[in-house]
Amino acid sequence: MNEPAARGRRPDGRAATALVTALYVVFGSLLCWSRFAGLNHGYSSDELMTVRGYVSAGPHEILVGHYIPNNHELFSLLGWATTSIFGESEVALRLWSAIPFVAGAIIVTAWLHVRLGALSGLLFLFLATASPLLLDITRQARGYGLAFLAMAVLVVAALEAIRFQRSWTIVAFCGAGVIGTWTLPHFGIAFAATGLVLLTNRDLRRPAAIGLTASFLACIAWYAPHLDDLMSSSRQDYGARIDGAWVVTAPIDQILMPGLRWIDEVLVDPGLGSLVLVAALALLIGSSPLLRTRDSALVLGAGVVATVATLWLTRTNVAPRFFSFLLVPLLIALASGIAAILARATSRPAGVRTVLAVTSLGLVVLISAPYTWSITRLPRESIQDAAATIRTVARPTAPVFAYVPYPRDLEFYLGRSVEVPRQPDELRRVCQAEGEVVFVSQPWLLPPVSVPCTQREGARHIRFRQYARGEEVNVWFIPPAR
Repeated sequence: MNEPAARGRRPDGRAATALVTALYVVFGSLLCWSRFAGLNHGYSSDELMTVRGYVSAGPHEILVGHYIPNNHELFSLLGWATTSIFGESEVALRLWSAIPFVAGAIIVTAWLHVRLGALSGLLFLFLATASPLLLDITRQARGYGLAFLAMAVLVVAALEAIRFQRSWTIVAFCGAGVIGTWTLPHFGIAFAATGLVLLTNRDLRRPAAIGLTASFLACIAWYAPHLDDLMSSSRQDYGARIDGAWVVTAPIDQILMPGLRWIDEVLVDPGLGSLVLVAALALLIGSSPLLRTRDSALVLGAGVVATVATLWLTRTNVAPRFFSFLLVPLLIALASGIAAILARATSRPAGVRTVLAVTSLGLVVLISAPYTWSITRLPRESIQDAAATIRTVARPTAPVFAYVPYPRDLEFYLGRSVEVPRQPDELRRVCQAEGEVVFVSQPWLLPPVSVPCTQREGARHIRFRQYARGEEVNVWFIPPAR
């Protein structure tokens, strides 16, 4: 290369480096702010079930007691250890989810930057940060952030293993698989499926077999006290089953699409409309250079397919957050696919894929921006705030009527029992009380009701905003009838 040409290209190279650096700073700052801002809000009902039932109860209840899916065991143990040393704190417990998630996002971003280029790394960082589902669950005092980190290490280690056949990659792969499975038992399905991919590689077969054997023995020993409970929990009523007619599209319409669109806890109702979106996302994912080689494509796809197939065959009720760790390989494929499309668009006219790529990124921004703003400012559920106000405003002897889905949460924060009216005659007692009463309602899961005395002269109404589950809690301080 002649010297004038070299000099002519240096400014462009410096400008590109500066732009990449600036984007990493912006996206990295957004990642950290969105995970650490506002962690001091009161627990939501799912968090309370974990904290009250397991973290506060200690190791015996966590490891040997009755198992339910809210007990993300490794997280519960880490939470118990933290509260034993530092005392109970919403922030401290939630950091066990937020910090691992941030670490997992950074690991995958760095790997993509090195292996596929800055654009792939930036797009993965953007998508992982912007995902409303991940934003919601990785700030909670639960194990989803740990599972995301485990899957990030597992996928990166597996891709490195098939590339370089180094022992440390197998150690990292198996360690991540154990950590993920100790947190969420169904993580083990993806772990096993990806492990089978490594076993097909002749150079990796022996170390992978040894590592996987030791890992699964550790997982079986960990869950041995819960084998019966694990079987029964797979038949729990919460969530919905994957529709058999649409199981082929489930990796996209039941995992990826919910992860990029909302925080709600229901599966997509598949149909022709969703099929169009599935086709568009599949086209973007199919452009990923990682899918051009058999081994890397299997590493990214085996865990997703095996998990969906297993939960479909066992007719297990699921919700999108159950699959949240599988967003790691799906977002890797999507980010690298979009990056490849945009890179080609610089040297040729824009085509259908380019339009789809740009449109998809724009939609992610439009969808995620309101969630990011509200989730970092508001509690997921404002029951703690409502209870604190009741303690301040109402007399300790004033009866509290709770027309809310989970009245035990209100009792936890109030420190006393509440009455739980459900039938019309029970609700009438709110207005028939002789002294001051407090009526609390949350417009979620329960049918709407009319309590006329909330309009009584002298009644005071306070509305507490939240970003999920009805978006508000209402408290009325109702004086006695005159």
